[in-house]
Amino acid sequence: MENILEFRKQNEQQVKQRYTVLQHALADREEQMVQLGAEKFNLMDVSELSVGRMQVQQRYLIELDRRMGEIKTESLDLQAKAEAALQEVIQAQQERKVLEKLEEKQRVVYLQEVKHEEQKQLDEMGNRPKIAF
Repeated sequence: MENILEFRKQNEQQVKQRYTVLQHALADREEQMVQLGAEKFNLMDVSELSVGRMQVQQRYLIELDRRMGEIKTESLDLQAKAEAALQEVIQAQQERKVLEKLEEKQRVVYLQEVKHEEQKQLDEMGNRPKIAF
């Protein structure tokens, strides 16, 4: 029973780590989106109105939009994976708790049996006839 409980605890820790990694990756993607959005906003402030400069800015804006789209797709994928990992964490916690409760119940039953045996032995000793020397 102890080995199974230890396995469940290790499994729970691994699942939690996987969830944490996914959460950090998702936060990184969100940070990238904010940075690209700020860069795009700053690019809109055109100080030079030449045709060549505007064409370069237009191509760069298109590239920024493409990168933002990729990051958004990655974010959605990571979010789905994080949700699945969270469900795994919940499942692993439930499995561990069930085993811990079962182990506790078995311990209580064992202690009751030991106490019952001790009482039985004490009763037998008390019922023996006393021998006088």
